[in-house]
Amino acid sequence: MRFVPVTLAFFLLPNLAAQAATDFDEIRDQLKKSVSNSSVGAGYAQMLNFFVEPDISASKLSADDTDYDVFKIPLQYQIPMDQSDWEIAIRATLSHAKADSITDTGAFGVVDSEWQADSGQVGAGLIMPFNNDWSGFVSAEFGISRLKNEADYLEEGPGQGLNPEIADGIIFNWDTNARVGGLTGGINYAKEIADKCPLDVTGRYTFSHIASYSESRDLPSFSENTGTFSLKADLIHPYGVAIADLPVFGKVHVGGTAFTGNNRNALGFSHFYELGYSVGLDISRLGYRVKSFNIGYQWIQGRDVDGYSLLFGWEL
Repeated sequence: MRFVPVTLAFFLLPNLAAQAATDFDEIRDQLKKSVSNSSVGAGYAQMLNFFVEPDISASKLSADDTDYDVFKIPLQYQIPMDQSDWEIAIRATLSHAKADSITDTGAFGVVDSEWQADSGQVGAGLIMPFNNDWSGFVSAEFGISRLKNEADYLEEGPGQGLNPEIADGIIFNWDTNARVGGLTGGINYAKEIADKCPLDVTGRYTFSHIASYSESRDLPSFSENTGTFSLKADLIHPYGVAIADLPVFGKVHVGGTAFTGNNRNALGFSHFYELGYSVGLDISRLGYRVKSFNIGYQWIQGRDVDGYSLLFGWEL
C-alpha cells in the first residue's frame, strides 16, 4: 500500500543506524514530525473514503501488497413531495472493512499490519426530474468512523539496530475516530428499451472532507479532502419464466469509479472498472414494500487492482 508509513519508514528518519543509539524519546519525536509532514494522513483519509462511500460496492480487492475486504449495507428511501414530482431521498451506509499488508520496511523489518474500520453515515437529498428520462440528484452526508491499526513485527531490519517499538502508536498499533462529511451531485438517465428492458444510467460525484479526532497518544491528526466519481449502468431483461407466478429477470451491471484530488493515488490505485450480472425476482404482486430483489457477482479490474463483489440489491 503506497501511502502507508511502513513503506516510507526507511526514508522518514535519515541515518537510522547512526541514530539508533540516541535517546528513544528523541527518535520518536523526530518520527512523529516526519509522519506529520508526510502524505500519510491523506492515505488514511482516502482509505476511509473508500470504506464509507455508498456508491462503491462491498468488495474484496487486491492492490499492490495490500488486500481489502469491505462489507457495506447501503440504504436509500425515497419520499414523494406534496404538489411536486420531486422526491426526498434519505440515505444511510453501514460498513465494516479491513486492509491487510505484509511489507518489508527496511528500517523496521518485515511488518504484518492490519487496518480495521467500522463506519456509519447518514444523509438526505433531493431527486429532481427534468423530464420522463432524465433527473438530477443532490445530497449531503455525515458519518463517523472508528479506524485502528494492529501490527506484528515479523523480522528485524537488516543491520539497523532500531527498536521497532519506536514506531508503536505513531506508525503502528494506534486508533482514532474520524468525521466524514460529503456533498454529492449526480444525474440519472432511465429508459425502457424495446418496451421490456429498463436501462438505468447514473453518474455521481462526491466531495468528501475527512478529519480525525480523539486520536490515541502520539498519532498525528489528519484532515484531508478527497473526491469520488462513479458512472454505473444497469440493464434489466426478463427471462420469460416465473417461480410461483413471480417473474424472474436478469440484470447486467457495468460501471467505473475514480478517485479525484491530489491524493487520488494514495491507496496504490486511482480507478477501477466493474462488470457483473445478477438474477432477480419480481415480487411486486405480493404487495410488500420491497418490489423486487436480486443477487449476483461482479468482477472488478483496474490498473494495479483487481477483485470482485457479491451483489445483493432490492427495489422499494
